[in-house]
Amino acid sequence: MKKIAVKFLALIAFVTLLNCSGSDSPEYNIEEEQEEQEEQDSGIPLTPHEGIPSPFNLFTVIDDDVERKDFNTVSKWYEESANKQIFKLFIGDEFVGERKHARTEAGQGLKWKEGAEWHTFEATMMPSDKLHETYTIAQLFAGCCGPQLRVEVRSNGRIHVGSRSNGNIRISSDEDWANGAKSFKIKIRSNGKDMEVYFNDELKFTGISEESTLGNIDALYHFRWGVYSNNKMIKNLSNTVTNITRV
Repeated sequence: MKKIAVKFLALIAFVTLLNCSGSDSPEYNIEEEQEEQEEQDSGIPLTPHEGIPSPFNLFTVIDDDVERKDFNTVSKWYEESANKQIFKLFIGDEFVGERKHARTEAGQGLKWKEGAEWHTFEATMMPSDKLHETYTIAQLFAGCCGPQLRVEVRSNGRIHVGSRSNGNIRISSDEDWANGAKSFKIKIRSNGKDMEVYFNDELKFTGISEESTLGNIDALYHFRWGVYSNNKMIKNLSNTVTNITRV
């Protein structure tokens, strides 16, 4: 029996030696895991990825104005890589400010007053889903006075433009554009007074900003994009944005 026990222990030692010296050694796997973890922990860099407009701030459900140096504090809701931004909202998300809402949006950075110079925001967007109500994926915003126009996703997946002084119209074809599998191009142009919106390169909306009709020549305008809901989130939602131009 003693000889059998000795042989058995020797066999275990031999097998252990093979495992430690082979290509699948535990040390090698640990190093790989450590490298992967370091990449994950690197977070959102201070220098924007290629194809990402700069600068901009993030408006989120936990902070209404986040600078790039603090983007990692809201990385649950915002993801960035070369030429791609993903804006996210999750079940239960809600920001309680002057009024309740849920949002993860990029904005500011480029600002202008009414004048002769036109500015453009253009991007390819792919919303992941619909809500039981309208939500917003892009805006022309006046810092003093709120949105001058909103690009909206309706509960049936159609894309609309809403504007305080120009009503609300559908700009997409009559099909579901918010199923997480179909992308489309949005372009907004404005000089602070005149506004244009293109859907898949076709001009679909023209109008005059509300602040211009009121004679507010000091209003500062900027673009916003991402996801914005007027109510507490009851499902997860995202908007994947690529091919971004803001000038």
